[in-house]
Amino acid sequence: MDRSNVLEHLLLSRCGRFNGNGEILEFLEQRYSFNGPQKNYLVLESTDGGAIRAENDKKIAKENETVNDFLSNLNSNKKTTNKFNKLKTKNEFKKFIQTSIKHQDNVSKKLSKMIKNNPDIRDMEDIIDLKICCKILKIEDYIEMNILWNNYINELIKGCKTIDTITAKLSSAEYIGAYFTVTHCSCSDSIGIEGIVLWESQSYILMIIARKNNWKDNISIGKNDNNNKIKIKYSAREMIGGLRMIPKKKTRFTFRIDIENDENKDEGDKEVINFEFIGDRLCIKSLDRANKKFKSHNVKDIDI
Repeated sequence: MDRSNVLEHLLLSRCGRFNGNGEILEFLEQRYSFNGPQKNYLVLESTDGGAIRAENDKKIAKENETVNDFLSNLNSNKKTTNKFNKLKTKNEFKKFIQTSIKHQDNVSKKLSKMIKNNPDIRDMEDIIDLKICCKILKIEDYIEMNILWNNYINELIKGCKTIDTITAKLSSAEYIGAYFTVTHCSCSDSIGIEGIVLWESQSYILMIIARKNNWKDNISIGKNDNNNKIKIKYSAREMIGGLRMIPKKKTRFTFRIDIENDENKDEGDKEVINFEFIGDRLCIKSLDRANKKFKSHNVKDIDI
């Protein structure tokens, strides 16, 4: 028989009753003695686990804390990805448009009251010099955007030799930065407006127009007679310019593209081509149109 009692020593070391090896050895010596108080068998009792259970509880608590942190971060990410979140650029831009248009309406009301009291305000060279108009958006600040669009559209249609291929390219082109002129519109006040496109949605086009920018300067009684021109007063809203939301439905826009000729490139000559943007046919989001996520189909005749 093995008197080193390796197995018994290992089992007793896991028992919480003994505090050290000395007590275990003393117990084992009495275990196999004929005169000792112990019987010739081992009695193993269950314990509460002690330090091992405390360590396991710490691990479980740490794992639960990690899971809770993950769930809280997941919920916070869901909040930030909400489409109505104020931090999204799209929502910030929409808010900017709303505040700018609201400010324009307030300024136009104040300006109309000022004109009633002092009609000489209409004869000012630039109405933007007034203090109340200093925060109105000016088209001069967006000229560079139009220059970028002209470079982009020339690069897009480069190599196109026929009008059909050019129009196919233009159907999927981006028009933010283009210089549009409204030729037909259900709203008579919008006819003749010229400006740079700042944003395009499925149903509207946002343009920034110049001050006193309308058809009222080009009215005359006879042909080629500058002396017989009719002078029509501009409204306060037309005098300040700024942003305009033009609906696509029942509206037509025109724009021009300056194309460089390869033959006369050294001379700097450019070929100018005018195109018409029919709003009823392009009531599609610009992103879907650029990705060609639409199908050509029969549409109703355009009634203007």
